[in-house]
Amino acid sequence: MRARAIRRRPLFVAGEKMEQWNEAGADEWTQAEPRRWRASIVIIEHGRLLLMRRVKPEKEFFVLPGGNIKKNETPAMACVRETREETGLNVWLGGQICVLEGNSRTEHVFVAREHRGLLRLGGPELAKLAPDNHYELVWLDAAQLRRVKLRPKALMPYCLALLEGRALPATEA
Repeated sequence: MRARAIRRRPLFVAGEKMEQWNEAGADEWTQAEPRRWRASIVIIEHGRLLLMRRVKPEKEFFVLPGGNIKKNETPAMACVRETREETGLNVWLGGQICVLEGNSRTEHVFVAREHRGLLRLGGPELAKLAPDNHYELVWLDAAQLRRVKLRPKALMPYCLALLEGRALPATEA
């Protein structure tokens, strides 16, 4: 994924499919896989970052709390809703720090100005818990964060900068 300037607006809304040129033939258009629009949040407390640890057979990785943006919902609204569902925390946003774009996904990343509530796993993540599909909320400091597989990878410099009190990385215009 690559980061881009946050002043750009998405060309498509959540759930819409976009047409994509089929290079096999100049006269053919195909429906691309639906673009996924997500919103996630950076929550820092006492020098540690809140992450969702995911464990599947043969895989372990970490993601920021967040999820899909619903139709008629702004990225900020989705971020607040998804955070409450997944973590039990109410958040007040401090701003959007970046927009990451991948082949089929656009992720709007916000930082929490403040958070309150009792931390607990909830929402679909709680319902999907199984021996071969594990979700866990964890707090990691910068040293621990450097040792884990954070998805998407492009989040790492932003998260480390916020944890270490440095300036955020520049994004593409």
